[in-house]
Amino acid sequence: MDSKCFRYFIEVYECGSINKAAKHLGLSQPNLSVCIKNAEKELGFSVFSRNNNRIQLTSEGELFLKSARKIVRELDAIGNIPSLFANKGNISVSSTYSFDFMNLFMQFKKRNPARNIEDSFKETGLIQVIRDVMDKRYRMGLFYCFDSISESYFEMAEKYNMKLIPIAKSKPLILLTSKKNPLALRKKIEFERIRELRCIMYENFKFEEWLGILGFEDDNKILYVFDRGGLLDAIKQSNYSTVMMKRFSDVSYSPECVEIPVVNAPCGMSAYLMYHSAYIPNPREKIFIRQLKELFND
Repeated sequence: MDSKCFRYFIEVYECGSINKAAKHLGLSQPNLSVCIKNAEKELGFSVFSRNNNRIQLTSEGELFLKSARKIVRELDAIGNIPSLFANKGNISVSSTYSFDFMNLFMQFKKRNPARNIEDSFKETGLIQVIRDVMDKRYRMGLFYCFDSISESYFEMAEKYNMKLIPIAKSKPLILLTSKKNPLALRKKIEFERIRELRCIMYENFKFEEWLGILGFEDDNKILYVFDRGGLLDAIKQSNYSTVMMKRFSDVSYSPECVEIPVVNAPCGMSAYLMYHSAYIPNPREKIFIRQLKELFND
């Protein structure tokens, strides 16, 4: 089967009709219909059922579409291989939201300016960081997680032929909150109390890998945000708080916020760098990695 057919099936399903899909794909409707029918004949089963001019997946089609999405994703990843290994000399990092990661990156750029190249540093949620590296959109990924689930990421790295390098190990937790919040008067806060608080969290983190570990049974008390600016604004203007790994850079989160140590936590947090096993970091990336480790070892 021509690899293009996988994309055709996906487009037909997402558009809900062959006619709409043909327009998106730049094909004629008859040609797309013939391609779909020939592919189904080759497969030996129907992917779509057609009822009252509506396209629906058959039981076999549901399984096929899941596999088709994976195949297309891998084909795209293969297409990105040349850019992954091109010796550009730039930094290419997808990172979870982190004051430490971003501050270090900005300091690194000042000390090690790029000449005739563009560095790329993207902040996003943990799930997207993993996808960015797997799909080779970015060469390296930076993320942090609770120690209690770190083993699952080592297993994932091994499964997908990735290297996972510890950057910070078992660091303490802090609660970041506004100086206007009554909690700001506390010198410490018990881990068990966190689930009683109104917390703010980033989107794109798995519930069981973050809120579940903090003791929340649901997210009724949770305010979700999509970037660091939104997180800080919400904390400064309300009684929301958030749990983070202890800060190691000299730059504070905000003069309007306080960092309260979290005590008696069942585990700390660690930070990791991830990249494909076959990739060899370029000289500037090696300097960046070394400075990351030095920051968290202080």
